Amino acid sequence: METARVDISVITINLNNLKGLCDTVQSVSSQQFNSFEYIIVDGASTDGSVAYLQTIRQKITHLISEKDGGIYDAMNKGINLANGEYVIFLNSGDFFHDNESLEKLAANKNGYDIVYGNMAVDDKGSRKIQRYPAKVNMDYFLKETLPHPSTLIKRDLFQQFGKYKTDFKIVSDWAFFVDVIIGARVKYNYVDAVVSVFNMQGVSSQSDSFKLIRREMDSHLSIHYRWYFLKYKIMWAIQYYPKRILQKIGLVPEYSEHVSV
Repeated sequence: METARVDISVITINLNNLKGLCDTVQSVSSQQFNSFEYIIVDGASTDGSVAYLQTIRQKITHLISEKDGGIYDAMNKGINLANGEYVIFLNSGDFFHDNESLEKLAANKNGYDIVYGNMAVDDKGSRKIQRYPAKVNMDYFLKETLPHPSTLIKRDLFQQFGKYKTDFKIVSDWAFFVDVIIGARVKYNYVDAVVSVFNMQGVSSQSDSFKLIRREMDSHLSIHYRWYFLKYKIMWAIQYYPKRILQKIGLVPEYSEHVSV
């Protein structure tokens, strides 16, 4: 039987995060916009997540729970199950800002390939709104990325340009945005509204991931965008090394390094 066509596929990835998963599912279930399907990809959790998902099975269009090769492998499994014109990733622990979040994005898709809004960042109960520019270029992507919990991505883009690279552990969504927006110049649209709340406890937000983020970004830029890679390394050296020298000699305090990618 043919699956009903929907506008949006909401995809949630989960691994042993029962509390966060409950928050995520509740926010999805409360959406006023109704032309969407809900896909949950669980990595064979052992914390009660699977039992919880079975109790709400009627709210989930597609559910799988099995071992995977990491975050991006799980996200790719979600893409493979998706039937919507657009997909959005709202992983466990993240949640929609209010019950009109999907509606705000859907009302502004108008054939665009990527539609993104703002995101609230939650750091141990302290919440800050992160706003994004209406126009992005490579200079922007050398320092930042787009917020996948607040971004609709046309599903056809994954068929045309490939899914997330599983050899990256943290920056594959950043690399995808760079490739389609900078490399392929797809059409995108910014919505000046807070769409989602992002939990800072995720892997890309931990300070010990800093070196891995830099290494993965270096790898992608050096292979596919060599001129920008050189510019990026010069810019990074100018910003980073003088400050580190001052820290080492005690003129400025040490700090926990963090990038938003």
